[in-house]
Amino acid sequence: MNNTIISSTTMQQWLNNNLSTKKVEETLISSGFESGAISNYLQEFDKLRRSRRQFIGFVLMGVGGFLGFIACVMAMLNIIPDMQDFFLFGLTILGISIVLYGMYLAFN
Repeated sequence: MNNTIISSTTMQQWLNNNLSTKKVEETLISSGFESGAISNYLQEFDKLRRSRRQFIGFVLMGVGGFLGFIACVMAMLNIIPDMQDFFLFGLTILGISIVLYGMYLAFN
């Protein structure tokens, strides 16, 4: 029975090292934690992992939306006529793809 408390910096180190839930569980078991404490720490670790993924997803949605907006404005202004197809189709598809990947990360 181990009465020590895992700090948030330790969990951040686990996230930075890309440890899986199984590895974290093995680490906690080898440290001598009880099964109830292990399940609580694993829930907290998964919550931190999901929040990081959700943050990245929202950032990607913003970047993709901005890229789509820039593509729309550049296609409407038609500053460089030879590049209109690139702005209209290329950047718009790239922006939509980034937004969709961000939505996948944020809402899955």
